[in-house]
Amino acid sequence: MPPTLLLSRELPTLEYTSTPDRFDQTWEAPLSTLLGLGRAAGADFIEFFLERINYISCLAEDDTITSISPRLSTGAGVRVFRGVADCYVSTNDLSFAGLKAALEKGLSIMGLQLPNPNAYVPEINLELLRDYATAKGKDIWLSQCTSMQEMGEVLLHANAKLNLKANHVQSRRATYFRDWQEVLVAASDGTFARDVRLTQSVGYNLLCADGANRSSISKRLGSTSDPNFLHNWQYEADAEEVAQSAGKMLYA
Repeated sequence: MPPTLLLSRELPTLEYTSTPDRFDQTWEAPLSTLLGLGRAAGADFIEFFLERINYISCLAEDDTITSISPRLSTGAGVRVFRGVADCYVSTNDLSFAGLKAALEKGLSIMGLQLPNPNAYVPEINLELLRDYATAKGKDIWLSQCTSMQEMGEVLLHANAKLNLKANHVQSRRATYFRDWQEVLVAASDGTFARDVRLTQSVGYNLLCADGANRSSISKRLGSTSDPNFLHNWQYEADAEEVAQSAGKMLYA
């Protein structure tokens, strides 16, 4: 199918109804138009990177949960290439106007400007969305992750176990974070792909003191594919290891 030709002056009148809470095929139309706009301005290559983030961290100090920090955010990055140079512009506005403004800023950095009102803007023909998240069963990851309540319970149980294993304890910390990201990439070479990333980390920090002797031991574990990572954490074995290491270092 040949590219659709729009006049530059028609862009402000365009209306798109992309799915607001998920990256899917409905994002093809606005992104293909913006990519075509960038190419019409003289850029050699344009890439849009859109992301949604669902992040939470939790800290247990001794026998108390002292911090729970959730964060929800959306954003996009636009990379513009011209010759051997390139630039990157980010924005938190995923509307058509917001993405267009980020593109325009990137073009200006590269010494380019939007086409004149009567110029034709050929839309980029993006490939059929390659949805790696759906194909690999990642769409259910977030719903399978540990709840906030269980998160605190696991960390407190872990800290209690560390207190039983270690001697001369001054402070015990158990920490966890979960970073879920949905990403969508669209580029002027036709690339159009979606994926989900899940990064988690949990660990201990133990401080012991006996007179003038001090020792501080930390251990962290991570996962990039297991929604039940925290639930399955073998914290008793890790508490044993951390306590033994702290005991040896205390008098080393």
